Amino acid sequence: MHWRLRNGLTVLLSLLVLFTLCLSPAQAAPVQDASLAKTLARFEAYAEKNRQAFGVPGMAVAVVAGDKVVYVKGLGTTALEGGRPVDGDTIFQIGSTSKAFTATMVAMMADQKKLSWDDRVIEHLPSFLMKDPWVTREFLIKDLMAQHTGLAPHAGELEAFFGFTREQMVASLAHMKPVTSFRSAFAYQNIPFLVAAKIVGRHSGMGYGEFLKKKIWQPLGMSRTSLPESGLAVGDNVTRLHRRENGKTVMLAQEWPYKDWIYEFGPAGGINSSVKDMTQWLRLHINRGEVDGKRLVSAANMDFMHTPATPAKTDLASGLLAQYCQAWIYERRDSTFTTIWHNGDTTVNHAMIAFMPGKKVGLVMLSNLGGVDMLDNLARYFCDVYNGLEPKDYCGDYLAKLKKAGGESELPPRPKNPSPPLPLERYVGSYHNPVYKVVNVTLKNGGLEMTMGPGKVRMKLTPWDRDQFLAKDVVDPVLVQMVLSFELGPEGKIDCLRVMDLENEDGGVFTRVK
Repeated sequence: MHWRLRNGLTVLLSLLVLFTLCLSPAQAAPVQDASLAKTLARFEAYAEKNRQAFGVPGMAVAVVAGDKVVYVKGLGTTALEGGRPVDGDTIFQIGSTSKAFTATMVAMMADQKKLSWDDRVIEHLPSFLMKDPWVTREFLIKDLMAQHTGLAPHAGELEAFFGFTREQMVASLAHMKPVTSFRSAFAYQNIPFLVAAKIVGRHSGMGYGEFLKKKIWQPLGMSRTSLPESGLAVGDNVTRLHRRENGKTVMLAQEWPYKDWIYEFGPAGGINSSVKDMTQWLRLHINRGEVDGKRLVSAANMDFMHTPATPAKTDLASGLLAQYCQAWIYERRDSTFTTIWHNGDTTVNHAMIAFMPGKKVGLVMLSNLGGVDMLDNLARYFCDVYNGLEPKDYCGDYLAKLKKAGGESELPPRPKNPSPPLPLERYVGSYHNPVYKVVNVTLKNGGLEMTMGPGKVRMKLTPWDRDQFLAKDVVDPVLVQMVLSFELGPEGKIDCLRVMDLENEDGGVFTRVK
């Protein structure tokens, strides 16, 4: 299965612009440090160069040093066509950087003694159920956000695309086949964050969005941050949605039908915000739970969120050590500094937030091109320059890899001489899977079509090889493509269909409904 769910201004920086940074005094402090000013100038030039090289229509960048917002800048425009200049107030989707908000909510409940990180999930949510009874019993609250569930990476993620609710996605965990032992390996997930938010709701008496607004956004003055129910709003200073197709940037229409799928993953990736608002969030983490004399979270629980829990990537030759914490990634690339970071990709926007706790410096970047990790590499460049190191051309190396890949399909190769399918009417019917429920295969306009999920997403089935078909969304064929196989039983009848890469979701098998 191949799917994308996952993930300009010319730089003429005068001294006046560098030291005022286009902000009112109440919003940012002038850069007094000549070394920092030089770092910011060099970083902005590199960021703008690569924004253009990657075809990113627009992005916003902000830097916090100590307890001061020292830099906020918009580069490019909100839309590939007809947009306005991006600035610090432009609203973007922040994707999986939303996860840290959920972890912070849990930390607040821990501060109130409503729960402990080491409590079993079933003590707070008795309906919680994994496929393995022992895992169900031993699953701790801190395991929900440490990415070591034992499930396959991104298990069940397509449920949101097909219109399943948060409740249905949480219930589907009972049918997810583990691929490793519990807590033994890193594998990125979204659904467990929905469980964490549900537990917070039980103890706080508030919905997820209400809690965020009252307990985090309002105290921090994050007035342009929201958790919408119907997608990214249309407004004067709201970004448009873009993705890469065949190596080029494409802007999606305002009426793109899947602009709101990410919001079903609210606690895992459904927040919208601006870079100015996100500087307040960055200050909270840099300062271990306190901003402007207001303590929102205890220092001990902030430290716990930033403490390594799951080894994610190690390269001893280069000195790389990356470990997942509670919705953050702890990374050391040499002995010079440590970075705490997380990115987010909604397929149509990208976000990156990173800080160096030992230096009390960090940055946040939001862009309107999904599926491209340019911001992640910009963050590495910034940290190197800030620490007086001569950085690699991280973005250039990454861009070269993208061009070399050339947008190659992740689909399995099709035989040179594929066999024709059986008469198409033999495949028609209803098929059931415990996770994705009933799908219906029908004849339409001389071909096969499959309807899937509560959202009734229509997939056109094109013959691939004998009983294999390529499924593409009828409305947006680029977004989701997957190969499925119909399987014959002993009597020569189609008994089931199997979707490749969904093997861990009850085998990816959809049994024919008799």
